Amino acid sequence: MSYLNIDPTKRFFSRLKLWIIVPISLFFFLNAAMAPKKELSLPMDSAPLPYGDTDGDGISDDIDEDDDNDGIPDLFEDGCEINTAFGTPPATVATTNYVTSIYTNYNGFWSSSAGSINPQAYDNVSTLLAFTVGSKTYATGVNSTAMIDSDSNGLFDLMDTDGNGTGDISVEETSWTALRPVTKIKSGIRLEGRAIDGNTSSAVGPLLTTGGIPFNPYLYEGERGLDMSYAIANIGNAWYFRLGGTNTPAYGDGQVDILLTQGAQLGSGSNYNRLHLLDEDGNYLGNGVEINWNTTPIVGNSIVDQYNVNDSPNASNSKKNIRLAGVELSEFGLTPAERARAVIFRLEISANADPIFFVVNDNSFITTCTPLDTDGDGLANSIDLDSDNDGILDAVEAGHGQTLVAGRIPGAVGTDGIPNAVQAPSQYDNGTINYEILDSNNDNILDYVSTDSDADGCNDVVEAGFTDGDNDGFLGTSPVSIDAWGVVTGQGGYTVPRDGDSNGTPDYREAGDTPGILATPSNAVIFDGHSGNIAITVDDTTSFQWQLSTDNGLTFSDLSDSATYSGTDTATLTISDVDMEMEGYKYRAVLFNDAYVCDPSAISDAITLDVRVASMITNRKITFRVNKEGS
Repeated sequence: MSYLNIDPTKRFFSRLKLWIIVPISLFFFLNAAMAPKKELSLPMDSAPLPYGDTDGDGISDDIDEDDDNDGIPDLFEDGCEINTAFGTPPATVATTNYVTSIYTNYNGFWSSSAGSINPQAYDNVSTLLAFTVGSKTYATGVNSTAMIDSDSNGLFDLMDTDGNGTGDISVEETSWTALRPVTKIKSGIRLEGRAIDGNTSSAVGPLLTTGGIPFNPYLYEGERGLDMSYAIANIGNAWYFRLGGTNTPAYGDGQVDILLTQGAQLGSGSNYNRLHLLDEDGNYLGNGVEINWNTTPIVGNSIVDQYNVNDSPNASNSKKNIRLAGVELSEFGLTPAERARAVIFRLEISANADPIFFVVNDNSFITTCTPLDTDGDGLANSIDLDSDNDGILDAVEAGHGQTLVAGRIPGAVGTDGIPNAVQAPSQYDNGTINYEILDSNNDNILDYVSTDSDADGCNDVVEAGFTDGDNDGFLGTSPVSIDAWGVVTGQGGYTVPRDGDSNGTPDYREAGDTPGILATPSNAVIFDGHSGNIAITVDDTTSFQWQLSTDNGLTFSDLSDSATYSGTDTATLTISDVDMEMEGYKYRAVLFNDAYVCDPSAISDAITLDVRVASMITNRKITFRVNKEGS
């Protein structure tokens, strides 16, 4: 989404969906900061578009989760998650802000409390409408006939629990949004309350794990990400989120600021979530806060099916306890100076803690971050179709494989603004995608923002078969012009990337190197009239060409298969019917790696042919050679 030409205040209130947007990694930020910057010349018609509907898909940018329709959600392109640990966290204090009642839209309206567990466990869509901590009940902002905005200020202040159209419980005028982690969650068990038959073929919810698609979307299903129909069991992880800061008035205001969830049976031993705040240099601030799920009361139950990573059933119709707990910012014990410096948030989940979602109070955090502009061309990645200016469209580098028109995916989009073509049928409106964005070398820098996706020292622009006249990793020679979508003009590029070895993987994604010669004999001994081989051991080699020198290595010429030579294009050259006249001939191999265009060839050392007679008869000072026919 474009933040260009928008002041920070408007940006914060217009983009509620980006709460605790999660970065692509600390390395990602370093890569972007250290990447060379081309001098750019922007055409008059390519100035950043004003706030509105950038991609013309009918979805306003403030709620469009893919502003350029390239199939990569803005969550990733704006990129604010940090995947690097920052030393040993300080000690934690325990919170006792337990949630004692929850209210959801299951079967229209459903409530349950620690003192009076609802005997009907929910087994389908159950989006959280409100929850109670201490003496306060907090509205989550999810729309429902049970929720009433009596003063028409856009926030719910009453809840109708008996369906008579009149509010009977006052609720805090708050809104909450689930965190959307980018870190790949690829272990654990998915608990699904939407299909209680143990059969994935009839599951109502999305099946994202088959083929290695991460579990992540189950943590932000439904409106505001607050659908309680899913949980992820046994993940055990720590996530770091880049914040814009904390909202100082939220300290000590008596309102809960963070909501955590536990959606499965507790394992033996310690079961906890731990939270910490850090500054931009990774220094921990104040103390941590711990939620001990062993002492948190059960507030309700769900009935779920359980699925493994490959979508195979793990269990069916299982009852699971629901626990929730809140945290106030004041519990972190920050000084006023530390509050202003708190820009990184750490969440640690024990192996037996099973989140349904992780939620923050929209009034408590400035969770937007400055949108990334990896190639420095003046366009945020979220509206740039070539975010690293390597001449390969982001949609191609992402790896979703969809047909493109001018770098974008044509066709229908849901209310989330993401093209339906990259979503499962059940996900058209919830901001999820049905593929894993490519990171070819698994360095936490996604291919579409990496100038060397396979980390082989040969930049993507070159490996794709395009030109880079000044060798800076960007398409063409500086200065270059870009169009309104960040595509470099007049420098070539944007055709099908090169696949030199024709193995189906583009060269920029396949790590290569200059051909290596691991072992070469200094000479080859072959008996006169016989055949023999000359072999070399190599790596990173896709083709060979043997050469011959008859003038002691002054000049060499290519060999081709004949009656005398075979295997002239392999690692082993066979020489047949060797003659004494070939004594001293020199051979070498020219090696090629068709998948590595930066330095694709190498030449072996020369190998000298030593021709020897097959048998000899010696009579004093005279030696006779017996020919092969025995005469």
